[in-house]
Amino acid sequence: MLCFSINIHQYLKLYNAFATRLFKPLDAPAESRKMITKASRNVTRRSFCRMLALPTGALVLGNVLPAWAEKNNKPPAEKSADPTQPNSLKQPCETKVLWDFDGCIEDRFMDRVTTHVYKGNVYVWVLLPGLKTHIVKVPLAGGKAQTFPLMPGHVTGDDPHRYYTIGADAQGYIHVVGDMHSSAYVKHWVSKRPEDISEFVFTSDMGDNQRPQGYNVTYPHLFRGPDGVLYHSIRCADPVWGVGISVLDVKTQTWSMLGADVSASDLDGSKRVNKKTKGKPMTAWEDNGEGGNFSYTQPHANIVWDKNKRLHLAIVLLNENTPSSKGRHTGSDVLYAYSDDGGKTFRRGDGSQIQLPMRAEAGPHQADVVYSRHNGPPPWVGLIPTIHIDDKGRPVVGAQDHKTGWHLLVLEKGKWTELGKNTSSPTSNQKAKPNDEDEDDGSERVDVSKLALPYAPHHLNPEYLHETGNLVYTVFPEKDRFHGNKPKHHRILLVLSKPVKAKAE
Repeated sequence: MLCFSINIHQYLKLYNAFATRLFKPLDAPAESRKMITKASRNVTRRSFCRMLALPTGALVLGNVLPAWAEKNNKPPAEKSADPTQPNSLKQPCETKVLWDFDGCIEDRFMDRVTTHVYKGNVYVWVLLPGLKTHIVKVPLAGGKAQTFPLMPGHVTGDDPHRYYTIGADAQGYIHVVGDMHSSAYVKHWVSKRPEDISEFVFTSDMGDNQRPQGYNVTYPHLFRGPDGVLYHSIRCADPVWGVGISVLDVKTQTWSMLGADVSASDLDGSKRVNKKTKGKPMTAWEDNGEGGNFSYTQPHANIVWDKNKRLHLAIVLLNENTPSSKGRHTGSDVLYAYSDDGGKTFRRGDGSQIQLPMRAEAGPHQADVVYSRHNGPPPWVGLIPTIHIDDKGRPVVGAQDHKTGWHLLVLEKGKWTELGKNTSSPTSNQKAKPNDEDEDDGSERVDVSKLALPYAPHHLNPEYLHETGNLVYTVFPEKDRFHGNKPKHHRILLVLSKPVKAKAE
């Protein structure tokens, strides 16, 4: 090995002199200058520094590797999740990095990675080079993580719409849905054994009831009820654009749609009039779209439960035609309904029953219209509603108005009252993910500004926070540094932070 002992200041002086000559070869002969300039077009100062510094580990500065050249097996230096306020002024937290993995793909696709917590373990999906999908199981108590491919040879489509979501049912079987963008039906995998990610079965080609329901589907979300019952929500485009919510019967491991068939008479005058509607039930839909009736829309649903196990549902629909979107998609109305029988029937806030499938249009199918669009051109309402249960047991729905900000509305004694509005997103148990460049930002709606978190959460698990008061979240520690035009997603951390209660004086 060739080793040098050199003062760091001398090294930097030499580097700057050499780099200046490479990137500004003004005093070189004309022919040499052309060659150097051509070679340097694809060489940035940063990449040049990487080439010069420790090319094979042979150069030792001062006989000791500097901190930035050591093996990268430690979490990055901690810093406040909110740079505008030091952590010393916030509630302290005990924080532990549960998992630190370097080897994911370098793509914004990784922005959609989410977590699921079940019986002391965190389940997460990642994409490895070649778009190979892996499922990871990480103990909350610490210890070795397990990583297995979702299916041998399975490769995810090269499209960030095709993210995954994970959920565990009441018997502990691990369910995975994803890899869909206008897919003919829902793609669904389930573990062969409870809490065991070493082997999955692809169920989607085993029959309609062996997978969550829906046709021509995108944007899956799994919700876990208080008794471990799994619900699956997805955007459907067949026979109409709307939301399909399915529920799992854990004993038979079969799925059924909550809702009803769309009446063929509601399709009169549309190009879809000849489409088969029987046997393709929907939970909620509308006949408007971007560019005209029955055109593109992007409805989304959100589900929470209260302490009495009542299901509370919020949905955004588009109930007015808009021009074809070349920028931000939009909704027009935020709807609400609740169910005391697991979704077999739904009711408005005043207790009256809704005829399924739900709509924003006035009539027997109309759910509670909690918030409607502002006056003015679109975009109007954000695609993802928030919903949570407050400390008085009341459902609180959040609606994002693109003109006036966030509006919070609470249901009390059968009536909706606005609590207030804010330009920032409200706290919620939300679990939504669309964040394509031309779609709603889909950012997490959990406010952690008062907690002294050492890392800024990328995705925070809202259900675990709601159930325990503790935080499980992912971090991309290299993401704020760039090479080329792509952020660094290759390294991911899974972090557990527990707020520390102040000691009584």
